[in-house]
Amino acid sequence: MKKAILSILVFLSVLGLYAQDVAEQELRSVDREIVFINYEGPYDRIDTADEIKGLGWYLASVLAQNNQRASFLLKYSVIRAVDPAETGKFDSDIFSIDSDAKVDHIDNVRRILAGYLEGAFDYSAEDARTLARFATIYNAVYRGDLNYFSEKYKALVLSYLTPKNAGLSTKYFEWPGSTRLLIPLTSEAGKGVLGSLSTTELTEDKVIEEMRQQEDMGLEDRKDMVELKEREVEEKMDRLDEEKAELKEAREELAESKEDLEAARTREERERLEAEVAEKEQEVRDREAAVAATEAAIVAKEEEVAEEREQIIADERSQDQRPRRPEAGTFVFSDQLYYFKVRPRESGGSIAGTLSILDPVASEVQVTSPVSYIRGRAFYFFKNSILVVGHESSATSPARLMLLEPLTLKETTRSWEEMYPDTYVLLQASSIYTVFRSGSEYRLGRFDEALQLISQSEQSVDKDSAFFLFGDKIYINSAARDVLVLNREDLKRESLIR
Repeated sequence: MKKAILSILVFLSVLGLYAQDVAEQELRSVDREIVFINYEGPYDRIDTADEIKGLGWYLASVLAQNNQRASFLLKYSVIRAVDPAETGKFDSDIFSIDSDAKVDHIDNVRRILAGYLEGAFDYSAEDARTLARFATIYNAVYRGDLNYFSEKYKALVLSYLTPKNAGLSTKYFEWPGSTRLLIPLTSEAGKGVLGSLSTTELTEDKVIEEMRQQEDMGLEDRKDMVELKEREVEEKMDRLDEEKAELKEAREELAESKEDLEAARTREERERLEAEVAEKEQEVRDREAAVAATEAAIVAKEEEVAEEREQIIADERSQDQRPRRPEAGTFVFSDQLYYFKVRPRESGGSIAGTLSILDPVASEVQVTSPVSYIRGRAFYFFKNSILVVGHESSATSPARLMLLEPLTLKETTRSWEEMYPDTYVLLQASSIYTVFRSGSEYRLGRFDEALQLISQSEQSVDKDSAFFLFGDKIYINSAARDVLVLNREDLKRESLIR
């Protein structure tokens, strides 16, 4: 992903796209946990999350122009496999990781896919992120399973697949040239319609069981999906109101045509009006069928949402009751003596150090974190982990948000974005607010429990600023040191205090 090429993407605008329903009707799973193996070594260069996501937007904009295929060099492409002549099975947009691709982390596959879903179907950033996560799990579950795909997809879709490229491998080194990731399509919705993806099939029982095998039982993603479904219900109800209004109008027109038929005086006029009445009767029947179908879809979706809400509540309760580490009993942070050993202050004035667990009885070090350059004097107890701002290898390497396993102090998760090394860190519920690097500027970012960037400030900020929450707003210094007032969720600017 060369920056010189990626910089072109900012000049591209997304054109009007061929409206298709994207349905994850078949995003299912098998009885095993999907664990993606990502590259973990050093990088010669690092592209920003926005640059990576921009690839998906670019593919969507190209596909909008020809409606058949879009590609970015020999790295990524999308094939629109649609065959109106065959019914009863799914069309598909097929996302391909091609031979020259360098993507080596599942988070970046999801970023590209999310960018594509935003651009092609007008999903919000958060909805696209959720759907991209489910889509990658689905394609990993059914990797190479042409028997399954042949049951669900049209012959045109199958013509692009082989046992070696169908779906998504869990190993990053098998992605280039061997990945055809399926996005099942229906013909019901279009750009800007929440129901463009069949969230019912995306979250069928086996998919949820796959996610429940994760340590956190996939609760946050499942909640996001249920909230999306609730908004789908609202959208369907709006559409139902429109369909009922159209049905009422069609019935009124039919009644008028029947009155005209009764008043007809010539055979020619009667024949014309009989044809007109027959046509309008068919229109009424079609609109009645549409209303009935929408009403049934609403009822089914509401029942589905209620059932999934109940299951999420039950899983939350079971997770609260189970010990964190069954083999060693319940883990409590306060049972451990965490000690931060400070290194000599750097020439620039910054402080870094190492984190250890001490045995206060034996007066010895039990374990020291392999992350040897943790910034400041701070570490944070966050959920079931320890959150730090640390360097990958040396004090001069990029700083990242990192989650450490609380007993081994080994890194389990890191952010893709590069942090300002001395950033202020603010934790609020499941959100982490920090200052990160965006090109030559710094922005405030909101990260989730998996250290994925959820939202960011549109304006650059003072990298050394502290920031504070009050109500639904967050306050931080702008680059010019005025006080920016941002929405705490999407970090959009609401006002400025000089």
